[in-house]
Amino acid sequence: MFFFVVVFCAGFWFFKYRIERSHAEQPQPDESNKSLINTPFPLGAQLVDTDGANVDEQILRKGRVIVVFITTDCDACLAEGKFLQTVIGRRRDVTFYGLVPFGARPDSSNNAAKTFPFRVFYDEANSFVMTMGINRVPVKVFLEDGIIKKGWIGAALTEKARTSFVEWLDGLNQEQEQ
Repeated sequence: MFFFVVVFCAGFWFFKYRIERSHAEQPQPDESNKSLINTPFPLGAQLVDTDGANVDEQILRKGRVIVVFITTDCDACLAEGKFLQTVIGRRRDVTFYGLVPFGARPDSSNNAAKTFPFRVFYDEANSFVMTMGINRVPVKVFLEDGIIKKGWIGAALTEKARTSFVEWLDGLNQEQEQ
């Protein structure tokens, strides 16, 4: 009897973990924190670029920007970087920036510069993730003149997810026209 209980519990844990993981891997527009929509992107970050130079955080508040929260030790982020290389040119009116909210900058500077097809900054004080409640990566946040307009959680690892993200990206134009 004990054996069956152990097998049942192990099976339950295994399937629960797989369901949670598969759900987490399904990227989607971020509807979880609507309270951030139409609010200013947080202030007070200590941004440093991959060369170690301090960067004025106002660079993120000019025009139409997508901030991609990523890390260099996240396989999904690395795959996302490769995918984003194929779509960045679709939107000449949107500037992409990478933001590394966790981890040590010196350990990942060279990797970030090589891996991601956009300029990458490090949030040395982790101020954005703490203020916005971001606890996983990748996450993409669309800003217009520093105001949060939309978000996207997860990496586009499947063809369906890539198509969905491209539609989301293309749809940014339509919303401005309405």
